[in-house]
Amino acid sequence: MPTPTPHKSYLDRLFDIKGSFKSFNQKNDIFNRAIWDDTVDPKHFFQSYDIANYKPKKAKGFNHWDFALRNASWHLTDVVGEMKLESEGRVEGFTDYYSIQTPGPPEKAPSLPPEEAAQRIKQVAKFLGAGSVGICEVDERWIYSHQFRRDTADAQELDFPKHLRYAIMLILPMDYQLGKTFPSALSGATTGLGYAASLNCANMLAQFLTNLGYEAIASLNDTALSIPMAIQAGLGEYGRHGLLITPDFGPNVRIAKVFTDLPLQIDEPKSFGVKQFCQICRKCAEACPPRAINAGEPSDTPPNFSSLSGIRKWTVNAEKCFKFWVNMNTDCAICIRVCPYNKDYTHWWNRWGIRLANSPLRRLMLWLDNKLGFGQRVKPENWWQRDKG
Repeated sequence: MPTPTPHKSYLDRLFDIKGSFKSFNQKNDIFNRAIWDDTVDPKHFFQSYDIANYKPKKAKGFNHWDFALRNASWHLTDVVGEMKLESEGRVEGFTDYYSIQTPGPPEKAPSLPPEEAAQRIKQVAKFLGAGSVGICEVDERWIYSHQFRRDTADAQELDFPKHLRYAIMLILPMDYQLGKTFPSALSGATTGLGYAASLNCANMLAQFLTNLGYEAIASLNDTALSIPMAIQAGLGEYGRHGLLITPDFGPNVRIAKVFTDLPLQIDEPKSFGVKQFCQICRKCAEACPPRAINAGEPSDTPPNFSSLSGIRKWTVNAEKCFKFWVNMNTDCAICIRVCPYNKDYTHWWNRWGIRLANSPLRRLMLWLDNKLGFGQRVKPENWWQRDKG
């Protein structure tokens, strides 16, 4: 293995990565296990994303209107992602990177210094919809060891193009108001819309790089683990709930990435107090119905093989988490809703509050968060009525 760069060393220290650490086999992802592992029963979860098979519930937020909006928000992501499922077994964006770019020109655009190229790429990415952008070198440890084919349930070694040395990490914020209704079929629409925005932004950015004469591939959940790469790129910190917490949008985000061979200036990882806050805050763990979130100290013992080993961190029990999703036929995200970092940062008082969270006065901020009722669930019907005159 190459000598660690300072950025690798940062993650080594942050997660106490052991020599026994191995890249993750995508076959063991809990969603892929639902296809081949009889101990993970998806029941009607996947089928419910076809509106012909949805099953309404008496609970508010799970009626026909709610599922109709959720499934509509996923439409483009599903259609584009499964265009090559029958012919090649690809589920692009989830088990395979996207392959929809058209060829670029025979010559490259005039070269720029890496720092100027990085500035332009970030400007373009934000124009295309990214809320924030960071750049890191590709650390091979976060690339999946194997790629999973959902049509055959086979896994083969992932042959990642090593000349694509840079990853442009994209943060796509989700809708804060709709997220207040987590968990519901209705709130699943903000997740679907987040994926659609990620698909759009990442693929347009990859096409832009291709148009410049460089190689680029767009990626969502496929190919590599996004959270450690986003931390490398200076876009946030790791939370108790196993999610990236960003300084601009909290954990209410989706992450996309574009790999490229265009030489770019990389960003530095940033620490702004999340770990210290999570050590005193257990709101996500206490609010999690299946108790899938670790309420104790970070551990190097994973709860099951759907998690990384050889690394010390807070790890969500994916089996418990997914079972709860299956019982609802939609995603949960209670942990996002109750997280004190989940705020509307367009308001100055929320920005002020987060400064408290990242200071020695963090216990005061946690008290205020509870006292003011942040994180409480909003009734889904309230969202439907919010623009009513």
